[in-house]
Amino acid sequence: MQRNFLIAASGLAIVVAGQSAYAQSTGSADVEDSIIVTGARGERAVDGIKTPDTPKAKAVLTQELIARQNPGKAIFDTINIVPGVNFTSTDPYGAGGGNLRIRGFDGARVSATFDGIQVNDSGNYALYTNQQLDSELIEQVNINFGATDVDSPTASAAGGTVNYRTRLPKQDLGATFNYSHGTYDYNRVFGAIDTGEIGPWGTRAFVAASNTRYDQFRGPGEIKKTQYNARIYQPLGNNGDFLSIAGHYNQNRNNFYRRVGVNDMRTLLGTGTIPAAASISAANPLDLSKLSDTQFDTLFGFNNDASCSLGPKGTVTPSNGSTSTCSNYYGTSINPSDTGNIRFNSRFTLASNLIFTVDGSYQYTLANGGGTSVFAESNANAGKNGAYNRQGSRLGAGIATGVDLNGDGDLNDYVRLYFPSNTRTHRLGATASLRWEIDPSQTVRLAYTYDRARHRQTGEAGYLASNGNPLDDFGGIKSDVAAVDAAGNVIQKRDRLSYAILHQVAGEYVGKFFDNALTLQAGVRAPFFKRNLTNNCWTIPGSSNDAYCTSESAAVVAAKFPTYAAPYKGRTVNYNTVLPNAGFVYKFTPEVSVFGNFSQGFSAPRTDNLYAFDGVKIQPTIDVKPERTNSFDLGMRYATGKVQAQLSGWYIGYKNRIISSQVLLDDGSTLNTDRNVGKVKSYGVDASVAFKPVDVLSLYAFGSWISAKLQDNVLDPKTGAVISPTKDKFVAETPKWQVGGRVQFDLERVSLGVQGKYVGKRYLTDVNDVIAPSYTTVDLDARFTIGKIGNGAAWLQLNVINLFDQSYFANLSTQPAASNNPQVEFGAPRTIVGSFNLNF
Repeated sequence: MQRNFLIAASGLAIVVAGQSAYAQSTGSADVEDSIIVTGARGERAVDGIKTPDTPKAKAVLTQELIARQNPGKAIFDTINIVPGVNFTSTDPYGAGGGNLRIRGFDGARVSATFDGIQVNDSGNYALYTNQQLDSELIEQVNINFGATDVDSPTASAAGGTVNYRTRLPKQDLGATFNYSHGTYDYNRVFGAIDTGEIGPWGTRAFVAASNTRYDQFRGPGEIKKTQYNARIYQPLGNNGDFLSIAGHYNQNRNNFYRRVGVNDMRTLLGTGTIPAAASISAANPLDLSKLSDTQFDTLFGFNNDASCSLGPKGTVTPSNGSTSTCSNYYGTSINPSDTGNIRFNSRFTLASNLIFTVDGSYQYTLANGGGTSVFAESNANAGKNGAYNRQGSRLGAGIATGVDLNGDGDLNDYVRLYFPSNTRTHRLGATASLRWEIDPSQTVRLAYTYDRARHRQTGEAGYLASNGNPLDDFGGIKSDVAAVDAAGNVIQKRDRLSYAILHQVAGEYVGKFFDNALTLQAGVRAPFFKRNLTNNCWTIPGSSNDAYCTSESAAVVAAKFPTYAAPYKGRTVNYNTVLPNAGFVYKFTPEVSVFGNFSQGFSAPRTDNLYAFDGVKIQPTIDVKPERTNSFDLGMRYATGKVQAQLSGWYIGYKNRIISSQVLLDDGSTLNTDRNVGKVKSYGVDASVAFKPVDVLSLYAFGSWISAKLQDNVLDPKTGAVISPTKDKFVAETPKWQVGGRVQFDLERVSLGVQGKYVGKRYLTDVNDVIAPSYTTVDLDARFTIGKIGNGAAWLQLNVINLFDQSYFANLSTQPAASNNPQVEFGAPRTIVGSFNLNF
């Protein structure tokens, strides 16, 4: 697991209205700003909501709206009021994470960037939304619906992009302070200092820090987050040239909420409420909306254990042969992460019509997802692999003797060890961009991007204290807490090294015609992806593709397992493609325009999954093809200083969809392997309107309707038999309907905002046999300005999340069918937070 960042190539989105650039990096902002100069019609926003006049369907939210949300709220939660977007937060404050969907695409298929730096994991492309920039420092966030920027460097952008960027240091000396306290003992402190312009060259900078800590709203555990940020900005002359360097460091120490699976529901509520899996089907689905309030509360109360008691070094005393002691202890259900990056941006005017930009970045990540395993000391193979050394698992003859894990002088014990999967990533990125303005109505730009992520994945076991807590959050990475086998090797469950490398060239032309009424854009990006893979462990089939880390000879391993893949080094996989992008904007009047766009998307197989194999070949399989999309948008906009409105219809054709499904092998074992299962067709309508009829009142409404259906069944690769009847089924976790809005009143010293959203039912499975019910949530924000302080002010703010205390299922852990035990997490109950803010 990894939270990593990559400096993005400049993405050129044509903007013919507005004062701000809406793209990812310096080169993109430069192109957009140059176009805005000739066609600007003034700033167009309604209390922080914009609909920029670009060929793509796009939405922008600015700090004006972001600041109205509860302090520290995850930026991906903030965009939940944009049509086509559904974000379900793990907790009310956002530091626990959440799930993102845009037009039916999950977060791993959506490219997300922070100042052009990729925030998708380089191994599995996942988004870790709880580790993003502090909300007070975000200038704006923009969303491309279903399409990517023309030169997006991501490997996972089949479903669109989300881009947010840091504010510039202020020109005047000042400071910002915020303290917040709320339900579940929420405490957060944020502070920032701006130097203003200093020295003879107008250099300016800021430093900022925050600390957040609160209890989980359900079950034992807490969320802790600390973040530091800094930026130095040096203008070069008066023509927009500059140098900038910024740094970001984030540390999270979180406990997980316990998910509740269909199997758990059956145990807790009985088969009269939750039928056996054989009785659940698409024709007779399990509809969770039929649960009573009492039954919902029973599930809500199913949590991790609050305490744990073990013997020395994690010794377990089996009762009736069971070693389940402390298996559900909250203290090992954790997600520690340390992430950081350094970002460099620059712009240089080489000639009056020739602009050169250079961006660069470095990022570091260390993270895991917790977890424990029990080891039998007497097992001759003890310490080699947790999946094959727990009581009741396959135990084989390995090294000559077992190992005394707890140091009591015998081999008679079972010992629970902390056994996380650690990921360490070092990532470098760079972008060079050259823009040539042929004349005021024609612009071309060329860009080159390089990205290299070193992705180290290990699984070192470490010891637990007698109370069940790990001696170190990252397990056996540190030798003083590592558990070793009889040969003195650290107990290991995986040992992989991946390099995810990208070289990309991109180009785009922008032309303006008919007195700037028509803007045409045509571009192409050509990414060259390379995956360099090294696996120091054996791969064998099981309930999944299990790593078997051992120093045994190949002959010994072959005698144990009928099918396997041997360790290997330096194996490479390449994905190269050419992705065109074209669109137009036509202005009937300065306020009314139509737009259209065609964009091809691409999502390479996930790096982590390239280590899987088909159970037959000695080498892992690489037969999976990249996912590809053809995305079309056509719509209309109306934009003035008082109204921001957009209506768009869209279609996305999606082929080579990759899923992980279970296959039965000849030896009776099973494995999960990736495969392409065919096409998905999705289409829909998105609409939004923001209206400010008078200065004291703003109104915003949005809605989206989507049809997203799988076009093929999942077939057995050997027999062609239907494994999963997914044809014509709706894409899981995707609501067909979403409707919402916001009302805001602004008086001289008092401001009040109320926003709400309805989310339609969602399926938990690919075959649509389990249904999560629809829900509606309403949030409130109120602000009272105490007084002005120079150019700043002091104010009090109140935020109420889930005002009417709606009970609902939030995050869904989807599966192929009910028999695969899909799981749910719960939306947070009503949550109240008050904050004191000082800005001067």
